[in-house]
Amino acid sequence: MQLAYFKKVLLFALTGLLSAVADGHGLQGLRGSHTLTESSLTTTFREPIANDTNHLKIVYFGSSVPAGQGATNHKGYTSLFSDILKNRASEGGNVWETANISIGGDNTIRVLKRYETDLLPQKGDYVVFALALGNEGIHERGQPVFDQFERNMKVLIKKARADGYVPVVTNNYTRNDYNEKDYRFIKQMNILIHGWDVPSINLLGAIDDLSGHWVDGFWDDGFHPNDAGHAEMSYTIVPSLFEALESGKPMPKKVEGSYIRLTKRRSEGKYLTFKPEHIVHPFTTAISFKTSGPGVLLRMEDVDGTGVVSVNDKGRLVYSSAKSGVITGTGKVDDGQWHKVIVSHYYAKGLTMLYCDSTLQGTVEERLVTTGVKIGGAGIPKKLAYKDWLFYRSGMNQDEISCLAKDALLKSSLELYAPLDGKGVSVSDPLVNLAQSMNVIREVSRR
Repeated sequence: MQLAYFKKVLLFALTGLLSAVADGHGLQGLRGSHTLTESSLTTTFREPIANDTNHLKIVYFGSSVPAGQGATNHKGYTSLFSDILKNRASEGGNVWETANISIGGDNTIRVLKRYETDLLPQKGDYVVFALALGNEGIHERGQPVFDQFERNMKVLIKKARADGYVPVVTNNYTRNDYNEKDYRFIKQMNILIHGWDVPSINLLGAIDDLSGHWVDGFWDDGFHPNDAGHAEMSYTIVPSLFEALESGKPMPKKVEGSYIRLTKRRSEGKYLTFKPEHIVHPFTTAISFKTSGPGVLLRMEDVDGTGVVSVNDKGRLVYSSAKSGVITGTGKVDDGQWHKVIVSHYYAKGLTMLYCDSTLQGTVEERLVTTGVKIGGAGIPKKLAYKDWLFYRSGMNQDEISCLAKDALLKSSLELYAPLDGKGVSVSDPLVNLAQSMNVIREVSRR
């Protein structure tokens, strides 16, 4: 046991040393080529494309994790997402070329230095800036590095737009050497990124153990995920994000609209259904509701059955898992006032959390593979109103939940934002999805 421990410590230290000194450039002329040396954990990879003159190009520009470090053959989360794009293209979607110019150990300073030489010759359409506070030096230098990262990321975004690229930003993720203060910085920066006027991806919610470290079984070394960790991170990217951007769909903004009303008699056998694109592991779904009686609020379809969130006869929220767990809330929600129910699931950690507004009601240990979320149908309260339906492809920590409870619109990994504006105050279609995805809510009748 001691030998295994010292091997792990040695591997952790060696990986950190290699990442710190990485400053080389990958070969850019070869398709499907990888370059890995002891002095520069560099990966340059271009996914092959079909013979289509109308193809579009995405460039991944970051450090060792987006380069695939920790994954077999460097097939990390960016490569896995490129595979998702290929599958969508084979089903009639856009044809995408992807190039990876990420270099291990890079931070915002290094990426700015090689911006003109490495990014501009790619002649791409989209760039994913995939950097993290860890390489910036947050663990060692704290607030000055936090400020530097925020400042430089905004410079990169501005430069990319000026040069004809559409930028996308990943948020910060875990490391096993982070302490409580580092974790606070990570969460604080991610809240800022959620609010930036740029598409973003919530990687933290895929592999966080909720203390800022990788979940056991999902890391290769203290700085990098393994194959399973990379897979979890790939699921956080909205599959149709780039199609939505290519169609000109704007960044979602919070709208102050009305709501939709459902009655038990009229809703019998009629559902509003949202089915996420591709595989979902981590997720968060939230909806505001108002009722004065018991009944079903949400149904969450899973590969193993259907989970239900309801209000019981005592006016408390109840989560009944598609597996076997049950959470019973502590506060009354049948008071005819607006409340927000939030279900957040961390697949890697194996944990589902139920919130009422910003208050945690309880947890269940489980792993879900959610295939859809429904409102309406049989068993709803006699009178029920809904507004602001959200679905994120990532778990959320307490800081993010508190923002949602205050009606802030967090945007990282957002696949659904439906205001449910039944009176057309702000939007003409009550079921419109304002998130940057091509997914929709469907009305389904079942008798």
